[in-house]
Amino acid sequence: MVPAMLDAPPSSAPSEPLAGLVGPDVVDRIAAVAGAAPHTMTSVKLLRDGAQAFPAMLEAIAAARRQVLFENFIFAGDATGQRFAEGLSAAARRGVEVRVLYDPVGTALVRGGSIARVLRRDGVTVRPFRPLSPLAPWSWLRLRHRDHRKTLTVDGELAVVGGLCISNNWSASETGGCGWRDTALLVGGPVAGDVERAFESLWRRAGEPAPSRAAAAASRVTRAPAVLVAADEPGSHRVSDLYAWLAAQARHSLEITDAYLVTPRRVLEAFEAAARRGVEVRMLLPGRNNHPAAGAAARRSYSRLLAAGVGIWEWKGVMVHAKTAVVDGVVSLVGSSNLDPLSMRRNYELNLLVIDPETGAGMRAMFATDLTGAARIDPVQWGRRPRWHRAIETGACVFAPNL
Repeated sequence: MVPAMLDAPPSSAPSEPLAGLVGPDVVDRIAAVAGAAPHTMTSVKLLRDGAQAFPAMLEAIAAARRQVLFENFIFAGDATGQRFAEGLSAAARRGVEVRVLYDPVGTALVRGGSIARVLRRDGVTVRPFRPLSPLAPWSWLRLRHRDHRKTLTVDGELAVVGGLCISNNWSASETGGCGWRDTALLVGGPVAGDVERAFESLWRRAGEPAPSRAAAAASRVTRAPAVLVAADEPGSHRVSDLYAWLAAQARHSLEITDAYLVTPRRVLEAFEAAARRGVEVRMLLPGRNNHPAAGAAARRSYSRLLAAGVGIWEWKGVMVHAKTAVVDGVVSLVGSSNLDPLSMRRNYELNLLVIDPETGAGMRAMFATDLTGAARIDPVQWGRRPRWHRAIETGACVFAPNL
């Protein structure tokens, strides 16, 4: 039975934050699961869609004094890519070290092609991550493990991490873009150094290493507000472990937005278990998916989630692409990791975990706003859907298997 409380908007903060994580070691416990050092949170800004994220990123690039490190799964040669190319090139011309790492496979998925040639012409150092070549058959062995991260670091002092790629898909519809729904965080302080080191790690995998600099000392943090990097690489399963663990700790609410819910079985079971013990579990998923097979495969899980008491809403806009989770209004996860086999098992990913009630309240408010633009799945009506719908969903799992 679906609890009636699922229809109510969330409060600004839970009555008992993260009751499952008792004591002063809350930050350390989360850090141990994420496999990362926590830092004191000096600043954080929630960025909704390209309309907020792109101007904030371009402003940060324009203010760079020493270095810009830019990493993205897609860096298209369309109007949005041109805007970023101009900003990065201008920084390079004034003497800032600018390095760009992009995934050529991801970039090939959108119109406009790569803008790498333009960037190189203007003095920007650009690397494709594990390019494929028809003249080098062995290069196709790299196809399974792609750089799916979306990060920007400036002067080692601030970073932007989220789910937005550099393409017209993410630009506002009034400026000629598709207006995809997505989320990013702009953070300042020592955690930016961890995002920078994550960039350097994949930069080395893509070619010669850059000149090394002394690593910043990790700060000892045991209490909120705190922030840390939750990165993943092929075979580590770190983010899927984190999702399952956070679901197990939740006591009041778990709010998830995701683009491709074809998640590992143990993570799905953790969501179901949370709902069955009374946690308000709600999911916002695409109504129209840019990868139809993934969308159909995701719907195959709806029946069991609904039966457990999970509330499911489908976005009525063009595409919801955000990858976020909020636990008890205190722990927020924002980044590049989808709840699908590619992110959970095969790709390089990067997310931020923020342990802070104020940030959590902002995330919950944004989630509540999103639900006004979504349609809730009715469990009874879902159980009556045509058999051919179910056949398509089952067939889609062949292409997007539930691991």
